[in-house]
Amino acid sequence: MLELLCRIRPTRLPWRNCMSLAIQPIQRRPLATESAGKSAAIDHAGFTEWRTVYSLPSIRILAALSKLKVYQAAFTVAGAPIAFALGNAGQLSSDALAIYGTVGITGLVTLTLASYAARNLVGFIYVNEQQDLLKLAYVDFWGRRQETLLETEDLLPSWEQGSPSRLRFASSICLRSDPKRRYKLLNRFGHVSDPQLFEGLFGD
Repeated sequence: MLELLCRIRPTRLPWRNCMSLAIQPIQRRPLATESAGKSAAIDHAGFTEWRTVYSLPSIRILAALSKLKVYQAAFTVAGAPIAFALGNAGQLSSDALAIYGTVGITGLVTLTLASYAARNLVGFIYVNEQQDLLKLAYVDFWGRRQETLLETEDLLPSWEQGSPSRLRFASSICLRSDPKRRYKLLNRFGHVSDPQLFEGLFGD
C-alpha cells in the first residue's frame, strides 16, 4: 500500500486541477470589469440621439475630387511605359508624349492642391440632446469621411481667435485644448438648421 502511494506523482492529483480552475476566474475578474466599463461607455455613446445643425450639400462632390487624384496618379503611372513604348516604336510622336506627360502631371498637381484645400472640411455637424457634445463629419486628404467628437466647451468662438479668417464665406473651427487642430467651415454654402445655436457655438 505504501509503495502504491509513493508511486503517485503530485502532478496527477485531481485536487491540483480543481484549484487551478478555481483560481483562474478570480484572476480574470478585474479584466472583465474594465472591459465591461469600456463597452458600457461605447454603448451609451451609440444610443445618444444626434440632431443635425449644419450640412454642406456639396461635400460629396469635394470628396469625389479628392479621391480622383488617386485614379489620376494610377492612370499616369500605368500609361507612361505604354506611351514611351509606342513612341520608341514610332507609333506615337514626341509631341503626343509631351502632351500626355504634361496633362498627367498637371492634373495630378491640381487635384492634390484641391485635396489640401478640402482637407478637414466639415460636411455635417450634429449635436446631442444635452447640447454639450458635437459630432463633426469631415473629409480627409484622401476624400474619406471621418468623424470626431468635441465638447462644446472646448470650442473657440470666432471673436476669441487671434487671427480670424479673411474669407467671409469660410471660417475655422478651433479648439482650446489643441490650437493646431482646426477644421474648415463654409458658412454661405452650407445649410444651418438652427441659426441661434450655431451662432452661439461658433460665433459666426
